[in-house]
Amino acid sequence: MTARIIIFGDIHGCHEEWQMLLNKVKATDKDRLISVGDIVCKGPSTKKSLDLAMSLPNLHCILGNHEVHLLRHWKHRNGGGNLKEYQRAAMEELGSRLDHYMRFIDGWPRYIDLPEALIIHAGLRPGIPVEKQTLEDLVHLRTIGPEERPWYEFYEGEKLIVHGHWARQGLVVRENVIGLDSGCVYGRELSCIILPERKIISVKAKKAYAPVN
Repeated sequence: MTARIIIFGDIHGCHEEWQMLLNKVKATDKDRLISVGDIVCKGPSTKKSLDLAMSLPNLHCILGNHEVHLLRHWKHRNGGGNLKEYQRAAMEELGSRLDHYMRFIDGWPRYIDLPEALIIHAGLRPGIPVEKQTLEDLVHLRTIGPEERPWYEFYEGEKLIVHGHWARQGLVVRENVIGLDSGCVYGRELSCIILPERKIISVKAKKAYAPVN
């Protein structure tokens, strides 16, 4: 049997839904599990979501924009820019073990490049190799140009890109791009894709935990 790659969309503290999705896909230690980032913030528990991530030895995570914000603030000891209220709440929730969790997050890469797919959090600038993309684009980019067209409309590569970050778009399914942020924290769904068969599986959110922004 071919080993599965299971890639999860933005979790945002929705640890119960993540566990539900892990159960639904019958994830095992033989699968390669990957998070597109934004495991933290907005939802019911950043701490429990990170605990779940740390309990999965076969899980690989990439940095999302919220992890980047928390890391910058932690590294500069409150001098890394202003945090939004829910980001500050996430750090306070981690309490006395903040350093423990931040060191875990600090080891996450900006992207994961596999033969089957390139996994990023947000977007890519056209014509620039992934290793030369800025961190800001990798974790924030959604649109390009004055017309604000989605970045993936400019992507002409054959290699599959799997990303998150754009809950307003919902699931994006194109020949060469899959977007997995289906808005769980806003009361919609948490989704993953199984490779190589490209099967998308979702679970419904138990409730809306945050207002759509």
